[in-house]
Amino acid sequence: MIGIDRKLKNIRRIRQILGVFARYGFKDVVNRLPIDRRLLPHKIRTVLLKQSRAVRFRLALEELGPTFVKFGQFLSVRADILPRDFVYELSKLQDEVAPLPYEQIRKVVEDELKAPIETLFCAFDKEPIASASLSQVHRAILKEGCEIVVKIQRPFVSGKIDTDLSIMETIAGWIEREIREAREYEPLAKVRGIGKNLKSELNFINEGRAIDQFRTNFEDDKFILIPKVYWNLSTSRILTLEYIEGIKITDSDVPEKTGLSRKDLSLIVIDSIFRQIFIHRFFHADPHPGNILVTTEGKIALLDFGLTGNLDDELIESLTLLLVSVINKDIGRIIDVFIELNVVDEEMDMRELKSDLRRFINRYYGVPLARIEVKNVVDEAFEISRRYRMKFPEDLLLLTKTLSTVEGIAHQLDPEFDIIEHLKPYVKQLLERKYNPKRLVKVATEIFTAYSILLKNFPGDIVPILKKIRQGKLKVEFEHKGLDNLISQGERSTNRLSFSLIIAALIIGSSLIMQTEKGPLLLGFPVLGLLGFLVAGILGIRLVIAMMRAKSL
Repeated sequence: MIGIDRKLKNIRRIRQILGVFARYGFKDVVNRLPIDRRLLPHKIRTVLLKQSRAVRFRLALEELGPTFVKFGQFLSVRADILPRDFVYELSKLQDEVAPLPYEQIRKVVEDELKAPIETLFCAFDKEPIASASLSQVHRAILKEGCEIVVKIQRPFVSGKIDTDLSIMETIAGWIEREIREAREYEPLAKVRGIGKNLKSELNFINEGRAIDQFRTNFEDDKFILIPKVYWNLSTSRILTLEYIEGIKITDSDVPEKTGLSRKDLSLIVIDSIFRQIFIHRFFHADPHPGNILVTTEGKIALLDFGLTGNLDDELIESLTLLLVSVINKDIGRIIDVFIELNVVDEEMDMRELKSDLRRFINRYYGVPLARIEVKNVVDEAFEISRRYRMKFPEDLLLLTKTLSTVEGIAHQLDPEFDIIEHLKPYVKQLLERKYNPKRLVKVATEIFTAYSILLKNFPGDIVPILKKIRQGKLKVEFEHKGLDNLISQGERSTNRLSFSLIIAALIIGSSLIMQTEKGPLLLGFPVLGLLGFLVAGILGIRLVIAMMRAKSL
């Protein structure tokens, strides 16, 4: 019975999801899915059709709840596959919902921490200071007097998200199979990747570890403040942190209350982000103004570490080469870096791509740095990437979004701020590290060691293969992927062709019999000829119906 109930709930949820998208003007997409029409509501009243498709997509996600809001937020960094208007609209998605009653929150806290809330805290505010789709945050005071905040996961949210993710995977699979132009964007893989990130965010242990890493990275910094994690009061669904009192960095009264000028604030924020990216290789990927506070002591506190990015050595190496190639206007080398990163396919029209990249670089080359905005450059770069269907690593996309967000904050604080000028020392440091003699010796040693191992193992590896070839026993296994549909389509085409030939033969044979006027007659016509025409007509009608059902002629 439990399995049946869950299946019925899934069907109701699928019907609701498809109905919402159809109602917001996406009926054209819904109608192309291989679904039972009974899954759709009987009456669909479309709304807001005068609004743009991007706006309606955002509104549909908001109506469908937490999983879809998070899905939209993750998609908002995919400027490589989504048009600019969709990225802009999805960046507006607000993760704010009505708070749950205190008794429900209390039960989660006590179930997770295995003790009554009164014994855990000296005081616990019943009203939350923030309420989001996955969790809500309450202030509290420990027995020793420390002020803290407790982030509590909403009850049952994990199960709801699992259900929605399962349904989203099903719908993405339908889209990938039935909508040819969507296949190159790999919707099923994208949904699975977003689901993996969302499940990671549901485990608050991951966020706690990220916070600890940031505290270690900035432990000697006199300007950056990272909250402390209280691990004895934290679980996968509860995260207890040091409470930090502060003012949002973009508030107008920050200089008066903190003693820091707007220019100082912009410098500190940009420097902290550049250090995260180029030195720590681990960065806060959602540094919007609400997540950056300034304390009265003049320190900048970073909050909410649910979304972070990692940059490995290979990606940093490629970025360094890319920057050098852009500076030298070496289009060929830029393409080589893109190929190494699997951003472009070698079968792409490289001549056109090189031409567009050359125009893009020339547009900004020689322009004073103060007149260049990272956001505009990124937008134009992604316009090219969409045109050529490039596929960028997720952490690189997070990086571009982070830089654009931080640049926006810096310009809001100081309109004269020049982010490129402050990027120079870090690029120089990357280049010095890349061409450092010690590093080059280390790389050469690693290459020599790898080839030594290869040469050492080569005889032992090649002898058995040569022996099998000599004995005629070498076997090669072939595994086909994605050919099932092609095979089935070929079989259907062959069957239809055979059917058509049979019908044609019946028609021709019956026509010849009709000309002879021999054998039993009916109304003056040979019975065998009439019977042949009748059978050919029935088979022809059946063939037409089969092709119409398959939506192809």
